[in-house]
Amino acid sequence: MTHRDPDLLRIQRIKYNRAKRILKPLFIPFNHAVNYIGLKNIIKHGPNLIVANHPGMGRDIAGVLTAYQRQLYFLAAHYLFDADILLNTHVKPALGPVFSKILFPLADRFSHYLPKVLKEHEMIPINKHYDGDLASFARQLRKSIEQVKHYLLQGRAVVIFQITYNILKSIGQKQIVDKEPSEFHPYIPRFNPTFGKIAYELYTDYNLSVPVTPIGIHGAEGLNPFKKMVVNIGQPLTIASCHQKTIGKDPVTLFTTSLERRVAELISTSGLPAVQTV
Repeated sequence: MTHRDPDLLRIQRIKYNRAKRILKPLFIPFNHAVNYIGLKNIIKHGPNLIVANHPGMGRDIAGVLTAYQRQLYFLAAHYLFDADILLNTHVKPALGPVFSKILFPLADRFSHYLPKVLKEHEMIPINKHYDGDLASFARQLRKSIEQVKHYLLQGRAVVIFQITYNILKSIGQKQIVDKEPSEFHPYIPRFNPTFGKIAYELYTDYNLSVPVTPIGIHGAEGLNPFKKMVVNIGQPLTIASCHQKTIGKDPVTLFTTSLERRVAELISTSGLPAVQTV
């Protein structure tokens, strides 16, 4: 496992905590609006891949950030690194036509501040725009995966949110195509196997059994600061058990299913049971 300069880490830590203090009040101004469960399961040091569902627009991200004292590195959509795209295609639509005009100075400042922070703190962009070149799209995805692996080999903690829409199936469509709901809980989508591939490659290529922490989140929709949000942090799993017990079966698929099931359980046990169908 590679190591980083301790003085540089200290400086980055100071800047990271400053950014957290600035951003948190925008999404979670009231601490009592968040119910944290399973804080004892947080891995404080060493490599950690964190996998969570993504029901919100920012409150869920802020919730995970607040739960962890250590620095986190997020796999983030490419458009979050571009101020103009972020402002015009995401911030303004989220605020609506009226509030986007009233709050334009704040929205514009935020849209320029966030990309700066993401780049400064070495977050990992992942391309979610398909321009017709599938080979280029695949190369950019592989580049993001390799960066995640590099961070984990350095002992960092990386967060991957499971989004609700399917990029590849949306290709050629006028509208975004939603993912199929999970068979374990309709609140979450079927999980993408990217994190499973990362864990598998680290295990087979570097003999690193990275702990993968599942997090179930609900109540993060919208920007209502008074709405109760629940962040339930589960015990970490590793792909080693899937790899050792699955002769003739794909360990990545099995591990992805295991994490999806576990996140569904965390959501159910924290107050959002799955709807029972006849």
